[in-house]
Order: sequence, then C-alpha cells, then structure tokens
Amino acid sequence: MPTVSFRVIRSRRVFVNATRVRKVLEAALDNEVKPHFIDAFKEIVSDWDNAPDFQARKSIKTDSIEVTVYPTGKNKKIYEYVTKGTRAHIIEAKNAPRLAFMWGGPGSYKPKTAPGGSWGGPGTVSGGKMTFRKQVHHPGTKARKFEEFIRKREKVWFSRTMENAWRRAIRAMKG
Repeated sequence: MPTVSFRVIRSRRVFVNATRVRKVLEAALDNEVKPHFIDAFKEIVSDWDNAPDFQARKSIKTDSIEVTVYPTGKNKKIYEYVTKGTRAHIIEAKNAPRLAFMWGGPGSYKPKTAPGGSWGGPGTVSGGKMTFRKQVHHPGTKARKFEEFIRKREKVWFSRTMENAWRRAIRAMKG
C-alpha cells in the first residue's frame, strides 16, 4: 500500500515578519496615501465659502487595505448635501421675516459643481434680481458623487503605491 509523507523544508531565509510588514504598510498609508486623498478632496472644495475639513482613517485587514476620507467640522453637512444630493424640500425663513436671495426664475442658477467630477468657479444666477419670500420650494440637488469620481481617478495610483509599499517591506526583510 502506497504511503504519502510530508515534511517542512525550512530555508535559511527569514520567514515573513507580519509585524514588520504591517509597520511598512501603515507608514505608507499615513505618509503617502492619506495626505494624497485628503488633498484630492480639498481640491474639490478649494473655492467653497463654507468648505469642510477632511480627515482619513486607515484599516489593514487580512483581506483588504482601506482608506476612508470623511468631512469634518461645522460645514460637513453642506458637503454631504452636495455630494449625496437632496430631495425636493420646503425652506422657510427662521431667523428673519423673509428669505432673501437672487433669482431669475427656474433654471437660472448654475452651480459651482456638477455630477461627474466637474467643479470650480462661483455659482451664478443669470438675469436674477433680489427676491424676498417667506418660504420657497427647493427642487432638490443632484448628487455630485465626489467620492465615486476620486475612487475611479485614483484607483491605479492607490494600487501602485500599496504594491510599492509591499516591495519595500519585502526588501527590508532581506536586508
């Protein structure tokens, strides 16, 4: 009857030191990736009067390496309204008897941003005049999906940067 046996063959090389590899990957995430992505988000809101701040957190798991960028500060809600969009809603005057805004009729406002990665310049009202109302029916805002745009644009860069970090970690183990 045939038999099968296995034995471990250990070379003189050092086995993978997971702690050391993790430190190299964390350093790449902290020093290269997080600042890069925060700058990408700051670029989008660079000309906003009420721009939020951004922070990032990293996560290294057995099956994934992730970086999450999120808005912070008092203007984070404004960013979320723009990137996620809003439904149609009523706006009422709260701290004054009437709302005051420039308006030239439906379709007269051109926003600073557009879905699909277009941003920059001031929002404008064409042919508008100062209008005063107790309440208005806001038609809602189309989602700009900034995260989706950045994810697509930076996917190759992120992969390349993390592959280079893996290579640095492996070279460090050999030396």
